[in-house]
Amino acid sequence: MEVLADPSRFAALAWLVVGLALCAVETLAPGAFFIWFGAAAAIVGAVDYVAPMGFGTQLIVFGALVAALVLVGRRVYGSFGAEPGPLPQSRAHAMIGEDFFLDEAIVRGYGRIRVGDSSWRVAGADCPAGARVRVVAVENGAQLRVERVEEPGLPSQR
Repeated sequence: MEVLADPSRFAALAWLVVGLALCAVETLAPGAFFIWFGAAAAIVGAVDYVAPMGFGTQLIVFGALVAALVLVGRRVYGSFGAEPGPLPQSRAHAMIGEDFFLDEAIVRGYGRIRVGDSSWRVAGADCPAGARVRVVAVENGAQLRVERVEEPGLPSQR
C-alpha cells in the first residue's frame, strides 16, 4: 500500500490504469483511435512514475503525446481522411480491364463470353470462339465492349 500513500505514485498508477482501459476500449470499438489515447496515458504514467510531475504538466504532456501519436498513426496506417476508391457502377463495370475467352465467336460485331455461371453479350471486332479478349467498356447498361488480346509467341489469327 506504499504506492497509494504517495500521491505522485498514485497519479502514475492512475495514468497507467486509464491507459490500459483506453487500449481495452479499442478492442471493443476498433477504429485505431482510442489506442493512441491509451498509449499517451500509459506513457504519461510511466514518465510520471520515474519523474513525478504536477497535474497541469501531466495534462499538457498527455495532450502533446495524443497529438503526436495520432499524427504518427495517420501516417503509418493512413486510414484517417482517406477516401476509398470509387465503387464499380455495376457488375459489368467491375469487369473492365479483365481478360476472358470468347464462348461464342464475335460475328458481325457481336459474340458472348462466359463469366462464372453467366453469359455476357460482347461487342467488338470479329474474333473466333476461344480467342482471348479484354473488356474495355460497358455499353447500353450490360453489353461489354471488348478488344482482342494477342497472346505473346502466338501468330496473329486475323
